Amino acid sequence: MTDLLALADPERTLMTWLVRQRGATLTDIAAYTQTPPDLAQATVDSLMAAGFLKVDDTMTPAIFRPHLVSRQTRRVPDHIWHCLE
Repeated sequence: MTDLLALADPERTLMTWLVRQRGATLTDIAAYTQTPPDLAQATVDSLMAAGFLKVDDTMTPAIFRPHLVSRQTRRVPDHIWHCLE
């Protein structure tokens, strides 16, 4: 989730909206962002490449859904803890 903070403001705003909407079509995204469909597609492609969106093409038209997963917390290896003791 903290990776969202690294996004540029327009992308972060779009992702926040998509989380609240639970997904949207490309037409909906273009209308929300007030951009032409080709620019909306470029934004969606960028977010998909970064792993923030996934596409549900079982629907017509396709629905773009947020893909926010928690990353595993890092675990310090035991040998480091033993060295610190």
